[in-house]
Formats: sequence, C-alpha cells, structure tokens
Amino acid sequence: RIGSMKISGSVIHSEKELLDLFEIGESDFFVLNYFTEKDHYSKIALDAGVEAMKSLYTGSGYLDFKINKIDTSLSDDKKSITVDIQISEGAQYKIGDIQFTGDLLNQSIDDLRDLLIIAKDDVFQRKKIVKGVQAITDVFADQGYAFAKINPITSEDKKNHAIALNINVDLNQKVYINRITITGNTRTQDGVIRREIGLSEGSLYSNSELNESVKKIRRLGFFSDVKMNVSKLKNTTDKINIHFDLAETKTGQMSIGVTQSNSAGTSFNFGIQEKNFLGTGNTLNVSFSSSKAVTTGSFYFEDPYFTDDKSSISYGVFSKTLDGLELVSNGYEIDEAGVTLGYGVPLTETTRVNSKLRVSKRDLTCTDTFKLDEPEQCPTIGNEINETDVNLNLNWSGSTLNQAYNPTEGSKNSLDFSVSLPMSDYRFYKLNASHKKYQAINKNLTLKIRGNVGLAQGYGGKEVPFFERYYGGGSSSIRGFKFNSLGPTYSNLGQSGNAKGGELSILTGASIISPMKFIKDSDNMRMSAFIDAGGIYDKTSSFTFDELRMSTGVAFSWLTPIGPLGIYAAKPLIKKSNDETTTFEFTIGSTF
Repeated sequence: RIGSMKISGSVIHSEKELLDLFEIGESDFFVLNYFTEKDHYSKIALDAGVEAMKSLYTGSGYLDFKINKIDTSLSDDKKSITVDIQISEGAQYKIGDIQFTGDLLNQSIDDLRDLLIIAKDDVFQRKKIVKGVQAITDVFADQGYAFAKINPITSEDKKNHAIALNINVDLNQKVYINRITITGNTRTQDGVIRREIGLSEGSLYSNSELNESVKKIRRLGFFSDVKMNVSKLKNTTDKINIHFDLAETKTGQMSIGVTQSNSAGTSFNFGIQEKNFLGTGNTLNVSFSSSKAVTTGSFYFEDPYFTDDKSSISYGVFSKTLDGLELVSNGYEIDEAGVTLGYGVPLTETTRVNSKLRVSKRDLTCTDTFKLDEPEQCPTIGNEINETDVNLNLNWSGSTLNQAYNPTEGSKNSLDFSVSLPMSDYRFYKLNASHKKYQAINKNLTLKIRGNVGLAQGYGGKEVPFFERYYGGGSSSIRGFKFNSLGPTYSNLGQSGNAKGGELSILTGASIISPMKFIKDSDNMRMSAFIDAGGIYDKTSSFTFDELRMSTGVAFSWLTPIGPLGIYAAKPLIKKSNDETTTFEFTIGSTF
C-alpha cells in the first residue's frame, strides 16, 4: 500500500492538481478507500499518471518539461511504499510565425488561419493545432480531396521559446464515389436508407455530406448501430467505395395490457405503433385506451417522403371521451370525434414545416358538480352542448440530435401555432415553443436542458375554452407536484380549490443522464438526476416569479418488452402551503 506520495518541483500547477492526475495515491477517507482502493500501488497506474502529467505540461506549451526522478521505496516494516516524483517544468513556449505551403487551391491564407484557431504569440497547445488541422482537412475533403494530407511542421526557437508552424498541404487527387453498398437492413427497404445519403454513385466525395448522412440514418430511429467505412478501389487512385453496415432495431410495438400511474390511475389499452411500416419508413399507429377519466381511439398514417423533395402527408381519425371529474376534479364530460389531414415540407436537411387541419365534433355536458369562474362557457347544467371545431396547426421543427434514442449530442426545437378557424364554435389560438439540448459531459454522462413556453388566447370576444387551458404538475412537467394540480384555482372554492388551468405555461428543467453499465444488458436503461421548474398562470399578463415552483430528484427509465417504464423520486424545493405534492411516482406503458 502507498503510505506517502509526493511531487516536487512544480510551480505552475499545485501538487494537489498533479496528484489528482493519478489513479493511485495516499488513502482516501477510509470508507471511500474501501471502494476506490486508491492506496493500492500499481506500476501500470503510476506510469499512466506520469504520462498524464507529461501531456498536461507539453500540451500547454511546456515543451522542456522533464521527469527528473521517480523514487519508490519500501518502508522498514515492508508494509507501505513511499513514492517521490521530482519534475522540472521548464519555460512555456508560444506560437511563432505561421506559414501555409503546398497546394492551397482557392483558399485564402486568412481563411486558413481562422480555421487553425491559434495565432502568433498564443500559447502553444497541441490540442488546438490538431483541431485546426482537422478543420483544414475537412475543407479540402469537402471539395473531393478525400486523402489530402495536412502536415503541421514545427521548428523550435529555444532562445525565444517560440515554435514556428508550417502547415503543408498535399492534396493528392480528387476522389469520386464508385459504389455505395448497404448491409444489415433485413427489414428496411434499401431506398429508405439511400434517400438519407446526400451522396450518390459517381459524385464527388464530400466529407461533411458523408458525416451528415450517417447522422440522418441514425436519426431515423430504425437502427441500433450505424457503421460507415470508406475503402480505396484497387488499381485506381481517384475512386472509393462507401459501405454502410447497419443493425436493425425494433421500430414497432403491439401492446395489449394495462397502464398504471399514480396520477392517471389504471387504463386498459391496445395499440399498434410502427414507424417503419413494412420497411417503407412510413408511420402507422392504431390505438385504443380506456380508463375512468379518458377513453380514446385513433388511427394515424404518415408518409415522410410523399414526394421526391421530401414533402410528407399524414391523415388520421380519432375519438375521445373525457370525464373531467376524474381527470381534474371538475364536473364536465366531453365526447369528441374527428379527422386530421397534414402536409409537411423540408426547409433544410434538419428543419421542416408541417401543417395539419383538424376537424372535430364535440359534445360538452356540464354536471351539477361543475366549478367554473366563467359560467358562460357552460351555461346549462345537465344539457348537452354540440360544438364544431375546425383547427389549423402550423409547426416548425428542427433536430440535430446524433441519434433518435438516448441522444448524447445535439438539440431539438419546435415552434407550434394552432388556431380555431372562424367557422368553428370556438375562437382561440395556442402558441408553443419548446427546446431540448443534449451535451456530452464525458463518455458516460449527458447534460439535458429543456424548456417549453405555451400561451393560449381567445379572439373575437371569446375566451379560451376551459378544457384547452394548460395544467402543470406530474411526470411530464414539474415532478414532485401532483398531476395537473398547479396553477390558479377556482375563486369560488378558495385557495384550496381545484386547479382550473391557465393561459400561460412556462416549464424548464435540467438533467444529468447516465447509462447503467454496471447492470448486464442495460442498453435500454437510463438513470438521471434532475431539476424541474416552472409555473402555470391565469393570463399571459399575470406572470410573476412568486408563482414559480421548483423540484429536484432522481429518475429511472427502462424500455421494457411491455413498454416504457419510468420511476422517479422528487422533492419540491419551492412550493406553497396549499400545493399538492407527491414524492414517488411510476408509469408503465406511457411515453417518457
């Protein structure tokens, strides 16, 4: 065991900073050390720490850094080892003159300097130079020079502690694509994959197009793994083959069973969800579910490539019966049935605009337990009100996620506007904006940041229907608060009355997500620590920080054979005395 470990000779970095680079060292706190075994000596771990220390110094300009001595000695009782490392840091080198030589094509020196992201008199940093060289390589690779060699040649000026840099460009020949082959797609049709590839056989090679093609195939969500390989063609220097090796994943789900959640109770459901119907890339959903609060049925079909320019069409039918007393403790019932028709067009490779027309007939009945501040929205008790809603929805969406399931990089954004048209019995519109951002912290941890703002407004002298307002609380908004319990309450019931929803919704949150690699076959499992915050406001003008709520907790999700399972434990951080809170909740068979 290591009894003592010291590093001497450091000035720029503290001894503690350098010791933290080593996996071994003096004993941790005794309970922690039981798990980390920090004080267990290992020659391999010692050498790895020394290399990490060298990289730290040489990577930040200390090119004359040296390890003067590494001394390991055994104690007299032969029970512990003393490790003594002596170093000399040397002087810090900076960048001297920068030159570009070779065939630069039409690229200006200034443009290439900008790509290099390091300039004269900057501290010499190898990582920045490597990153800049890769950026320059990509510029030429996008012009067909797949095998361009960008060689950074350095020369030291020890007197002035400067490094002159010469970036030599050797383009070789332009390269064209001979064949594109695909294997592993046992269900998905070849054309569904090829339409995501931005290159074609016979075209000029482009590195960025190829990388973007890999991302687009991953974003389909049809494959658990996407590998791409570029190989030279024998006896030629200007042609290559590109091969995609794919591993299919399940894209459909048929479920007959029971959904259970603390908030919504028990529901019986049947569903067929397939987003790669018969391998065509089309989406087909058929579902039916029934609970005390809500009974729904729907059919939906979407063709994302209805035209060659990637325009999409969708259509569907739906029905819904809702018992407000069971859902939000308010005495009303809704029977609704309708149809939808949608059309979408791409704007760029990662953004598109979709439109949808939704026509429905709605029967509204208010019972004697109905509670409402605006009784004109339900003027009669016990009588059925027949209403028609013709709703137009416009949606902009964009996604740069690196994969459809459990992304670790990229963002997903949407802006959604829906309005009940003048021929409807309603006069209101909704505007929703949402953002999700994923950023890898390291190879195991991912930071997720989300935000959503929604506002609803009536027009033409009418109010937003009470059943179209926003509600908050529960697994999809602010965990730790009871489902649909947040926001303003009915004034005729006092502060302890039921939530009536609001016309403004602000929700945000952050999570640190980790796979569960310590469990075998855990690819579909994730655990996370989260913070949720937000509020529901009666009117768009009634926003105040005093009404914000916040919670924190931990969550677990698992895509099981019978559907998604989610469990979370949450504790409110900011709440009010009359808030209804919940510490623990689980869902089976609902969307995470």
